[in-house]
Amino acid sequence: MSLRSEFLKKPIRRVVLKVGSSLLSETDGQRKRMLQLLRQEILAIRKRGIEAILVSSGAVSTGRHAIQNRFQIQPQRNPSLSRRQALSAIGQHRLMADYDRVFLDAGVPVAQMLITARDFRDRRAYLNIGHTIQELMQIGALPIVNENDTVATDELQFGENDILSAACAALFRADLLVILTSVEGFLFEGERLRETDRITQALRKAAGGPDGPGRGGMQTKLRAGELCLISGNSLAILPGHHASPLTSFLAGEDIGTLICRSGEDDRPRLRARKRWLLFAASRGGVVIDAGAGRALKERGSSLLPAGVRSTYGSFISGDVIEIRSEQDEPLGRGIANYSQPEIGRMLGLTGREIQARGLATRGIELIHRDDLAIEY
Repeated sequence: MSLRSEFLKKPIRRVVLKVGSSLLSETDGQRKRMLQLLRQEILAIRKRGIEAILVSSGAVSTGRHAIQNRFQIQPQRNPSLSRRQALSAIGQHRLMADYDRVFLDAGVPVAQMLITARDFRDRRAYLNIGHTIQELMQIGALPIVNENDTVATDELQFGENDILSAACAALFRADLLVILTSVEGFLFEGERLRETDRITQALRKAAGGPDGPGRGGMQTKLRAGELCLISGNSLAILPGHHASPLTSFLAGEDIGTLICRSGEDDRPRLRARKRWLLFAASRGGVVIDAGAGRALKERGSSLLPAGVRSTYGSFISGDVIEIRSEQDEPLGRGIANYSQPEIGRMLGLTGREIQARGLATRGIELIHRDDLAIEY
């Protein structure tokens, strides 16, 4: 049985739908068509009892279009972060007004939720986002999520709404994340990849960069798929130009690319705390050797100083940090027991030497296994 057939046999209760800037372009009536398509698809799955969240890009491009066409102000070709923030401030309310108009006659209130990576660093804020979404569901509203570009800084950005949508899928405990794109799906060796249960180095290499007014590309979509696999969700990359991409996919039509776990993958879904760790903004991390990597993955061990080869960034005790291999592959994330300078003083020392010098003031573990989310 194919992954797709296997997936479609499971009950689907919650869907996160993400649409990018390129599909919301205000040229040639494309935005109007896309808004009508989103309305059609969201109303259709709601009739089937499936809850939906929409993650929408487009605030910056809407602001750019507004100043250029309404106020004859020429935008910068490569805007700085502060200019993007300004364009987002101009465009965000216009974008939401468009959504409000298109869902009004269907009797669906739309709710704006602007999020930064800071909110995923703060566990209390993270949980409160989840509570707000649940309340919106209770009253029948459609949550529309976007990154809060007007206040996000470089170090506190998701960087692309593909990653934000994967974070929302994990928080929402969605069964499926759908990313609508301007192409047929993920192209690998000249052909559409129908399905996969793992993100390989070959797939990463084949992924291209950004194309169009957004900042993402297939690289970020693959990363979103990787995060979905770890969290226990599934991702479908579907063509936004299709007449009914989501409902057709759910009906079994062979479109797009599905990234999901196989039936033989018996990993449990990550607990809420560890899902949070996957998406919490980090200030740096550690590079570990192969032996330490095996210990984390195969034995569920805590991270000890002996396996750490170097550190990067600037972090303090209690920060969420990345764990990477010597080949620069992401291995996981966790809460650091020690700061970057403290860990630096432990490098190259045995556990006995670390204790003898009084460096292990909070235990020998750099990251305790209860505070680790491992990427398999």
